[in-house]
Amino acid sequence: MTRMNLFAELALSFIVLLLLAILLPVANIDNVDAILASATFLYGIFYGFEAAVVLQNFSSLKTLLATETAGILSVFNLSKILGGETHQRVEENIENYLIKAIDYPLVSYVQETNKEFFEIFEPLRKYEPKTEAESAAIAYMHEGLYYIPQSRNQIAQVAPRDVDPPEWGMLLILGSIIIFALFLGRDVDIISKIAAAIFSMAVVGSLLLLEEIDSNRIQEAHLEYEMFNRTLDAIGKKRYYPEFALKKGVVKVPRGKEYRVGKFPHYPSLEERHIIDSQDYHIIG
Repeated sequence: MTRMNLFAELALSFIVLLLLAILLPVANIDNVDAILASATFLYGIFYGFEAAVVLQNFSSLKTLLATETAGILSVFNLSKILGGETHQRVEENIENYLIKAIDYPLVSYVQETNKEFFEIFEPLRKYEPKTEAESAAIAYMHEGLYYIPQSRNQIAQVAPRDVDPPEWGMLLILGSIIIFALFLGRDVDIISKIAAAIFSMAVVGSLLLLEEIDSNRIQEAHLEYEMFNRTLDAIGKKRYYPEFALKKGVVKVPRGKEYRVGKFPHYPSLEERHIIDSQDYHIIG
């Protein structure tokens, strides 16, 4: 099933709110303005604090992912200096790591790929450098073994949700009070009803946007799939997409390019995976 995107959710919410604003009877209640002002003030403070934290985490997540993928690409290019079987094994291990990282969501991929990540550096343990260039390459790759895990650990901290259920409860209560007050304060004329629907939509939209950012869904296709696939492009490998991401409409496959698809017979379990080429996948599908 294709997941509804943010624009569709906003459009549907606005239609529902507009119909309610037009069809529901108008009631004149005293002190609605005071209730609206108080709820709006508290909502603004509380929402502003949560939004600032969530946006900071989201910005850090993008930077850390870029740092990690750049570091992995550096390790790949440095391994070319070593050549032979060592480079081949590093290349294979990087490919295996990137594919598994794509399979798992951002909130859990660091923990789920620790084994594959450290296997990237296994071929370097017994390698004896023969030239100064190889010695320098080994030294830089060992630095990557020190610095890249730091980025991964930070990703594990900023990727999970920051807004907890009690905080969501408070935001939803305050948002509901604001919408309720807007509906009670509207007049019988159509402009007042449309204005109430628009301002109510602003409240609903702010909550939907916070949810999108907090869950990393706002750029899910880019963060979870595109960045790792660009690294696969850079090392000369076909792109890879798990089948569930294609069926949900999270990603759009590149036109005119071959790619690979991961099929999971026991999905949502990701323990077993069968990788097939895109041509075979279309035939099977």
